[in-house]
Amino acid sequence: MDTLNSLQDLEGLVVNEEESTILPDRSQYRKHSKTIAAAVGYLLGVREDFLKLILEDETLYAQQRERWLANPSAAAIRSLNNIRSNLMLHFKEVTRDMRVTSANYRPLYKMEYFEEDFKALERLEIRIYISNADVNDYLRRINAEIGKRIDAVRGLFPDWVDFRHIRLMFNMPQPVEEESKKFQTHQNCYPYKRYFYWIYPEELGNILITDNKLLQVVYYNAGDVFLDENRVIDASDHVKNTISEFIQRGEKIQIFVDGENVDPYSFAAAIYDLKEHEIEKIDKIVVYYDDVYSSRAWLMLKHFTFDIDVEAIPVSRIKEEKSLVDHKLVAGISKAFYRDGVTSFILASSDSDFWAVMEDVEANYLVMVEREKCGTDFKEVLRKNNIFYCYMDKFQIPQEDRFFKTVFRKELESVIERTYPVCRAKALLDEALSQSYAEVSEGVYESLYNRYIKGLHLTLDKDGALRVTIPE
Repeated sequence: MDTLNSLQDLEGLVVNEEESTILPDRSQYRKHSKTIAAAVGYLLGVREDFLKLILEDETLYAQQRERWLANPSAAAIRSLNNIRSNLMLHFKEVTRDMRVTSANYRPLYKMEYFEEDFKALERLEIRIYISNADVNDYLRRINAEIGKRIDAVRGLFPDWVDFRHIRLMFNMPQPVEEESKKFQTHQNCYPYKRYFYWIYPEELGNILITDNKLLQVVYYNAGDVFLDENRVIDASDHVKNTISEFIQRGEKIQIFVDGENVDPYSFAAAIYDLKEHEIEKIDKIVVYYDDVYSSRAWLMLKHFTFDIDVEAIPVSRIKEEKSLVDHKLVAGISKAFYRDGVTSFILASSDSDFWAVMEDVEANYLVMVEREKCGTDFKEVLRKNNIFYCYMDKFQIPQEDRFFKTVFRKELESVIERTYPVCRAKALLDEALSQSYAEVSEGVYESLYNRYIKGLHLTLDKDGALRVTIPE
C-alpha cells in the first residue's frame, strides 16, 4: 500500500463497521502481520475472542497472550481502559445509578459493566474507587493511573515502532467532558467501541485488522507518516514461488550481491524467507563491497544466513572518486560461470550496468532489486528478456531484527570507544584527589571510590548531550 496522504486513503481497507464482526474473507491480509494490532487491542480492552480472530492462529495467540499476561502494567491498562470506555458508553445509566439518593444506587465496582475489571485491578493491588464521585472524576483518576504505567508496556512493541504515538493513544486530554462527548458521538468509529485518543475519528472499519492499517492510523493521528511497510507486509506468494522454482530448477546456484548499493537488511530479509531445501541448493553468497564506503554489516551477514556460506570480498579504490565494485562483481560472475560451473545466478542489485554480463554470460538469472533504486529502463529490459525480478525490500523484515541489532551494537561500541577513551577508574579518583590537594586514609579512599566512582552514570540532558553524572 502506498503511504497515506490522508485517512481517506484507508477506505479500501474498510472491513465492517459493526463492533463484533470481522469480514469472513481475510485472504487479502494473509501476508500482513497482526501482532502489534493484537497487542494494542489487548491494552484497549478488546474481548479475547476478538483478539483470537485478529491473529487467526491459536498457537500465535497463546504465545502473544503469554507475553501480555507477563506484564502486570499491560493487564492494569487493559482493565483501566475497559472501565474508561464503559463509563463513557453508559454515561447516563451510570450517572443515574451512582447517585446516593437514587433508589437503584450501586457503587461503581458492583455494576455489571465494571465488576470484573475492578476485581482484576484489586488482584494487582490497584484501587481506583472514589466515594461521592461522578463519572468525570473517575475518568481523571483512570487517566492518571494509565499515565503511570504506559511506559512499562514499551517492551510489547518492536524497537522500530515510535512508542510516542502509542503513548498518545492512551492519553485522554483535558477537559475529559469534551473528549467523553466526542467518544460517545463517534463510538462506532473506535475498534470494538474501546476508547483511545483519536483527534479526528473516522469510520474506517476495523483498524485492528492488520498492523499496517493500525499503524497508518496511529502515526497519522500523531501528525506523522508510517513508512516501514516492509516490516508488516510480506512478499506475495507469486514472488516466493517463482524464487523457489528458480532454485529447484538450478543445478549449481550462487547469489551475487552488489554490497555498495544494496541495503543489507532488506537482502537478509529475502534470505530469511528461504526454506531448508532451498538453502541446501545454494552454493554460496558472494558479496562485493567497497572497503571504505559500504556498510560493515556485510561482514556479519554470515552469522544470519543459516548454512549458506558467505564470501564477503572488500574492494579497494585506485582513484578516490571511482568505485571498482561493479567491475569486480562482473568478473566474479564470469569466473563462477566459466571456471566453477555455476549455471544459475541470483543477482542482488538495482544497477543496470550489470545487464552487460547477463547478456554475454548465458546462464540463468533471477534479479532482486530495490523499489527506489531501480529505474524503469532496467526493469523493462529484464521483462523483455524473460528474466524474473522482484523487490527485495518487499520481503518482511523480522519485527525483532537480530541482524540489525547485532550490527548496531557493534557500531555503537566502536563509536563509544572512539569518542570516549578508556579511563582507569582508580586513576580517575587519584587525579581528582590530587587536584583537590587532599590526602585521605585507605578507608576514606575506599569509601570515595565506592560512592562516587562506582556511582558514576551517563545522563542525557535537554539538549541531547551525554554527560557523566556524579552521585550526590
